[in-house]
Amino acid sequence: MLFNTVEELKEKLSTVHKSRGSSVLSFVQLAESLHLVPVLGEGLVEQLGSLPATEAPAHLVALRERLRPALAYYAVLEAAPFLPLSLSDVGMTEQTVGDENSRSSATPARQWVYNNFVEAAAASADKLLDLALAWLDDHAAEYADELDSPEYRSRKSLLIANAAQLGTYIATAGSRRFFLALLPTLRQVEEFDISELLGEELLEQLREGLASGETPSAETKKLLGLVRPVLAHRALAQGILSMNVALTGTTLRLLSDNEAVRQRQAASPEAISALSQQATAAADKWQAKLAAYLDQQRPTAPPVSAELYDNRGKPSFCV
Repeated sequence: MLFNTVEELKEKLSTVHKSRGSSVLSFVQLAESLHLVPVLGEGLVEQLGSLPATEAPAHLVALRERLRPALAYYAVLEAAPFLPLSLSDVGMTEQTVGDENSRSSATPARQWVYNNFVEAAAASADKLLDLALAWLDDHAAEYADELDSPEYRSRKSLLIANAAQLGTYIATAGSRRFFLALLPTLRQVEEFDISELLGEELLEQLREGLASGETPSAETKKLLGLVRPVLAHRALAQGILSMNVALTGTTLRLLSDNEAVRQRQAASPEAISALSQQATAAADKWQAKLAAYLDQQRPTAPPVSAELYDNRGKPSFCV
């Protein structure tokens, strides 16, 4: 595990009480499985958790230190519903407040205090994980061996290949977790909608150029600058309908995989539907600009039409 002692855990979350430290520590592995493995892969998480105490690779130690603050909050988030309860031979017992004839070791937290705690822990954990993953993206060259997987390599050829590119067009604050959640929809929209707009040959040229890592030409940059907004907004319009997000000011935040937090913080179905429609409208506008540009580049080819959004089979209706 990324935390092996209570002292290591307290370094990142000092409010862990000494009498409860070992209890929280038992939830670290659960938090790793639920929150780190989906975004880093099981192999890398296991590697970070089994680093030797001395002479460990410096780049892996640095990554572990970046991930530990988020993991500490995720651990207490997963532990919170269970710590007030105990299992014994007589079944499940709960802490109670003592009176003049009995004593209690602790006073149960008030419900509003508990709700504020888990919501703050979830928000802090999500933000800290996004910061750690953004740092990992910036230093990806140092982790070539650890990140060398078919899935990671396949993203290099995507028209929108990372969280920063997606955040240029959608208010996600560069969240890598949001990008990974939307990734299947991005692939789908690229394969069908964008392929139909550009044609298989031009799309493949763009993919090969991006995968090679070479600096794109001015013409390619212009084309990508028109294609990516269409892709981002079209994917958001489709993908957000099945995502659990919160609206924090002007930013979309993907919620933790915690049912209670999602229920209290998630945007309403009406708000999600409105966001989907707004994204569709933005995609249509960008698609019209893209179609006009492609017509200029191919004057002898049939005009590229900016077709209306296809509502068939969709859970929402857009006009």
